[in-house]
Amino acid sequence: MTDAPLRILCIEDNPVNWRLVQRLLKQAGYEMHWAEDGLKGFDLALEVKPDLVLLDINLPGLSGFEVATKFRQQPELAQVPLVALTAKTLKSDRETALVAGCDGFIPKPIDPFTFVKQVESYLGGHREQIEEAREGPALRQFNVQVLGHLEVQLKESQETNKKLLDAQGELEIRNRSLSRLLALAQGILAERDPKTLLLRILEQARIEVRATRLCAYRIHPSGGYWEGLKWNGQAFEDAPTLPKTHGFLDRARQWQQGTILWGSKLRGSRLWEEGLLLGLWKPGMDCSLLLLIDRQNESETWGFWAFERDEADPFHALELEMMSLHASIAQVAIENAELIENLDESSRALASSYERMEAAYQDLHKAKVDLSRQDRQVLLEDLFFKITQRLEAPVLTLHHQSQSLDQLVRKLKLANEAEEATKAISEIREAVSKVDGLLKGLLRRVGKEGTTPEWINLHDLLQQEIELLQTEGAIPPEVAVTMDLQSRRSTVFGVYSDFAKLLLNLTQHALGGPTPSPTLRLRSWREDERFHFEIADEGGPILPAELDTAFEPFSVLHQQVVIGVRSPGTSLALCKQLLAAYHGEIEIRNEGDGTLIHVRFPLKG
Repeated sequence: MTDAPLRILCIEDNPVNWRLVQRLLKQAGYEMHWAEDGLKGFDLALEVKPDLVLLDINLPGLSGFEVATKFRQQPELAQVPLVALTAKTLKSDRETALVAGCDGFIPKPIDPFTFVKQVESYLGGHREQIEEAREGPALRQFNVQVLGHLEVQLKESQETNKKLLDAQGELEIRNRSLSRLLALAQGILAERDPKTLLLRILEQARIEVRATRLCAYRIHPSGGYWEGLKWNGQAFEDAPTLPKTHGFLDRARQWQQGTILWGSKLRGSRLWEEGLLLGLWKPGMDCSLLLLIDRQNESETWGFWAFERDEADPFHALELEMMSLHASIAQVAIENAELIENLDESSRALASSYERMEAAYQDLHKAKVDLSRQDRQVLLEDLFFKITQRLEAPVLTLHHQSQSLDQLVRKLKLANEAEEATKAISEIREAVSKVDGLLKGLLRRVGKEGTTPEWINLHDLLQQEIELLQTEGAIPPEVAVTMDLQSRRSTVFGVYSDFAKLLLNLTQHALGGPTPSPTLRLRSWREDERFHFEIADEGGPILPAELDTAFEPFSVLHQQVVIGVRSPGTSLALCKQLLAAYHGEIEIRNEGDGTLIHVRFPLKG
């Protein structure tokens, strides 16, 4: 088993010297390690436990002399041979190296032909010795060199500390500026007016950099001209508009977009003279020009900011950076505000179009239903008329026969049988009366009766018309109808078709909500010689603002169309017109999950 190679650590800050040392000693069979400064070399020595250390004297940070002293103070490294590599060949320098703790020295530049043998001699135990008489002076020289090195390091530390303090001050200023900028950005999130946005950002930017003049221009959304704002010393006001092809702006586009021109660079360009003519800045001031690139088209200029302050107080790089950040936020905020406004307008237009389409679809569906109903009406009118003609004679016969039968029963005077016969006759009369009423209702529907004034039993009218509306499908089968009619003897002199239309319109309103009403509740009563009628539904409430105008003609023109929200429609205005001929009144209110309509008019006779 072969012995492990000896380890040699080279502490050298020059890579070229290290590579030469490494090549020579590695070829000789040694294990090489390298550190580029004294502290790293010390730590590496504790790790690898070298058999010899080659130590450059002129190292950054700790000098070779100080590293040697540190090695000798460490028990684990105190016996490791230290050989100084130094270009200092004076006897005093060599003596200082020995006093510092080195065991010898090899001069630089090293001799490739003798270097390996020199190293091997130190590994073999060779040590340099200092004369006893020279040890004191050498030690004093070492102390002087260490003190001088410490003074240099102290001075460098003080300069570095000053730079760090200056940098810390700048960072604190930058941090406060960025905090204010962040607060501004958060504060304008909800703002949508581009001019208000720009004013708020310009005001803070002017204060931030202490600008005595500030002009901000941007291309108008139409793309036809430049518009801007300027600080007049007390407030921001509108700046004169500039044509899109103005020479100043054409020359500004030649510079790199998104940059700031300032100082001598700006004064040496033609932009300086033209900016004076435009009033962007004044002579004797420190001026700057910020060009903002169009984010959609990088070859175009979106806008520019021109600002100045006294020449004796020039702008600093940090202030120019903050101005650039304010301008960038202004650009993004304005573009976003305009985009959101366009999206809002598009959304409103789409919503309005959708509402109109929904209303048109509902109208079309209603027209289709009405047309289908009209087609059926034409066919059914003739059928109803023929049926009523055929039923009229049998019903009349039943009516006469029931009267004769009643008279006959009275003449017979048979107690038990007469009571049962009278009950049967009464039922026959009621059935005949019901059939007769339905026949008259059919005749009125086909326009054969009910168009001239007559005495009308309102109780019978309500029952007959509800049955006919259910039969026609105007009241769907799934709608439950409950009737509480307490006006059996209420009569009025009028046109039957008027009251039939009134009930039809009230029913259409009750069933015309966005949510189908599952029930209809009808109630009638007589009070103070006035007939009262109510119809209640569960089809949803009406907007309170539209309740007062529900009976006005053409109310649909000013009704607010909202999807899913109920409107009165046109049928209620027709109800009020029909009731006007009978001195009647009508009112509507929201109740429960729908509406309740109350109708009342005076009875005559």
